[in-house]
Amino acid sequence: RCCLWPSSLFLSEFILSFPELFAKKCCFELGSGVGLVGVCLNHVGASKVILTDGDASTLTNMKANMEMNNLHIEDSQLVKESKNKVECKYLSWEEACESDLRDYQRDIVLGADIIYNPSCVPHLVRVLCMLLRGDDGRHESVNAATNGEIGDEVSGTTATGGPVAYIATVIRNADTFNCFAKAAADAKLSVVNITSSAAPSSFLPYMISYDRSSVQLLKITLLS
Repeated sequence: RCCLWPSSLFLSEFILSFPELFAKKCCFELGSGVGLVGVCLNHVGASKVILTDGDASTLTNMKANMEMNNLHIEDSQLVKESKNKVECKYLSWEEACESDLRDYQRDIVLGADIIYNPSCVPHLVRVLCMLLRGDDGRHESVNAATNGEIGDEVSGTTATGGPVAYIATVIRNADTFNCFAKAAADAKLSVVNITSSAAPSSFLPYMISYDRSSVQLLKITLLS
C-alpha cells in the first residue's frame, strides 16, 4: 500500500516554486514512492528523471502512475527518445554500490521522508556520498546559471561543481535525525537547513490534511 507523505508534497511544491532550479537538469530521486516528485520534475522541464525505490510492489505502482500521467518510462514500447521519458529503477540502499550508480547522470539528488530509521542511516549516507561524488564531468554542471531570485543558499551551486541534494523531512524522532546529522558530518557531507529561505508557494491547497509547518528542507553537498 502506497501513500503520500507531507514531505513528498512539500518537495513537490518546492520544485514547482523554483522551476528554473530543475529545468534542463538530470534529477535522481531516492525512495520515490508513488512518483509525485517525478511528475513535478517532468512538468518543470528536467532533462532526465530517474526515480528509485527499494520495494518491488511500490516500483510497480510507481510505473503505473507514470503511465497514467502520460510519462514514458524506460521499458515502454513508446519512442525511446521521448522528452517525457522517465526511468523507474529498483535500488536497495543496503546493496547499492558504485557500479550500480556510475552510469546514472545526476545534477540534483532528491528525497522525501527518507530519514526515518537509525538502522537505515548508514546506508542512506553511503548512497548519498556516492551520488554526490559526481561522475567525472559527465553530468551537466549544477553551476549553470539560475534565476537571480534564487539565493546562493538555495541554488544548485556547489564549491566542487558536483551534484547537490534536496531532502525534505519531518523530524519525528530527534535521536534519529541526530544520528543522520552525525553520520553525514563524519562522511564530509554539508547539511544546511534551507526551509525558511526556500519556502514554497502553496500549489496544493486542496490537500487539507497537509501540514507544511512540520516539514524541514535540507540542502546537502559533499565537502571538498
